[in-house]
Amino acid sequence: MPNYKITYGGWYQRTTLHLSEIYNFFAHAHTYTELPKEKLEKLRESLKLTHVSREVGYLEYVKATSGEGIEVRYYEDGLYILELTSTDILASKKLLEDYFENVFNPALSYLFSLGAPTPKVLANIKISHPTVVSFEDPKPASFTIDKEQFGEVYSKIDSPDVTVYKTHKFIFIVAKRAETASDLVEMQIFFREFKDQLEKYLHIHRKVWEEIADIKERKVVKGAEVEKIRGQLDRYQKTINLINNRINQMGIYVATRSSISKKLEVEEKLSTLFQYKFETLDDTHAYIKELWAMTKDYLASAIQILVELEGKSTGKQISSLTAITTIGVVASILSYMTNKTFPAITGFGVIYFLILLALTYLINAAIRFAYQQIRYKLTIPDTEKNI
Repeated sequence: MPNYKITYGGWYQRTTLHLSEIYNFFAHAHTYTELPKEKLEKLRESLKLTHVSREVGYLEYVKATSGEGIEVRYYEDGLYILELTSTDILASKKLLEDYFENVFNPALSYLFSLGAPTPKVLANIKISHPTVVSFEDPKPASFTIDKEQFGEVYSKIDSPDVTVYKTHKFIFIVAKRAETASDLVEMQIFFREFKDQLEKYLHIHRKVWEEIADIKERKVVKGAEVEKIRGQLDRYQKTINLINNRINQMGIYVATRSSISKKLEVEEKLSTLFQYKFETLDDTHAYIKELWAMTKDYLASAIQILVELEGKSTGKQISSLTAITTIGVVASILSYMTNKTFPAITGFGVIYFLILLALTYLINAAIRFAYQQIRYKLTIPDTEKNI
């Protein structure tokens, strides 16, 4: 039985500043933020790290080893790799998945829990990564995958010294040289994760756009509903701004990885074996970026209309209340002008005053309710269809 390298990994935008935080956390359970030291120590202990170092390659990375033999590599651009060398692929897959879901991901999520939040629509998406199995074999194209254990092979792609087999839950990379397979694994994970994030942003765009469109298609809204709808649109705006900023950050990482793939001489293999091209990735990123810019503009127009409706509703209520107050004041002045003596405070007068207050309150409430039931035309600009 050959020694397989079983890899489970993902990518999330990070920088060398984050890498320093990860190293300090892995090595000393330390951070410069205000997170409780006790919780950090507990999370670091759960990682069961026996060795931590900071390494330099084409990218700087933190390297760590757990007591179960899992090698962790966290690169400065946010690529993280969990890796085991074993003869038992299925057992290793389960061990890596459990370590990621129950130990690694909770620890890193807590470490970076302060600052700009992750939008709930993203935070609620379950993270799932396919397992990559790589190993060295003198005849890569002749390797046979056990479909009973790993599933049916739906894709097999050959190059002169590497063959890639894909099943539903596994990617097998068989190479004549182990170093080639390792470089391809990391690049493949970066590509897949980058594309998956863009795909998530596309789905979220469609969901948010349709929900805004549902509001627009109502045509009219009651005054009482304006504040509620405005609050809903404000929540959309917060989500869109957060996602917009994250999308804008993504472009720089493609250029970095493209440069590295050329230095490692794996760019052609990525294109041949995985149909991955950095130019295509750039184009997809630009498309999603423009799509979210359109979504932001579409939401802004809806919010502007709601702001105007709020102004109309509030203005009408203020005008009515002003009129009532003016009438009351004028009536009081006229009554005082007809008296020949200064009015004295009496029990009857106090009761009369309280009755007036109660009536005023009821009248104001009735007016407010009446204006809340008024239906306002919701005229959000639409695209011109007869161009």
